[in-house]
Amino acid sequence: MDISIQKKLTDLWNLQKIDSRLNGLRALLGELPMEVADLEDSIVGLETRVKHIEEEIAGVEGEISDKRNSIKDFNRNIEKYDEQLNNIKNSREFEAIEKEKEIAGLEILQAEKKIRELGKLLDIKKELLDKTTEDLDNRRKDLEFKQSELAEIEKENEEEIKKHYADREKAEASLDERYKRAYNRIRENMRNGIAVAPILRGSCGGCFSKIPPQRHSDIRAHIRIIDCEHCGRLLVDQSITGLESVAEVKEEKATRRKIRLTAKAE
Repeated sequence: MDISIQKKLTDLWNLQKIDSRLNGLRALLGELPMEVADLEDSIVGLETRVKHIEEEIAGVEGEISDKRNSIKDFNRNIEKYDEQLNNIKNSREFEAIEKEKEIAGLEILQAEKKIRELGKLLDIKKELLDKTTEDLDNRRKDLEFKQSELAEIEKENEEEIKKHYADREKAEASLDERYKRAYNRIRENMRNGIAVAPILRGSCGGCFSKIPPQRHSDIRAHIRIIDCEHCGRLLVDQSITGLESVAEVKEEKATRRKIRLTAKAE
């Protein structure tokens, strides 16, 4: 029996157990981290929208102000034309001044019509701003509540999580770089985070596929590190995992089932 292979398998299994416990603690958080992230993204989007609407309102108000100033200018021109009418010398001048007054009057009417249209548009924009601001306030309240809830759960499990991370660093440090990379690569590709699977009743504890007798015998002999032909997980036997009793097997299966259901839900 190659002791070095047994040691590597034991180190890999210990690392997997720690990661499984961490996964279990993360599962306690449920979808809260995702909900918090979604709310944060939503708030950023609404803040941007509020800013754009405010800019649009400022633009409409500026245009209304310009039209009102134009009306004032045209009214001043009309007053000036009225004064000129008192000093006209012939009908041609009278007609020219009257024509200018008429044009100024039409410009005023057009400006007043435009102001009314802009006023309606301004009301719509302000109503939209109020609605968007209300949505933003509600999202901020939701985020505050979710963050508080998340912080509370994290605080309750903070010490345990810190301990597991410290244990993980030690466990990972005991592996050589080649096995560490292999473990992390396999784990990243597995939705349930299981890279090292125990043999449970002759099956892979990760994908639950049957293991051929000869392959099972080679795994028990610790000749080399062997992976599952179906899912690619590294396999360890009962002498490494200690899962020898029926009760332990059932408990381990229940844990795997929970992890698998959590992965599907995500």
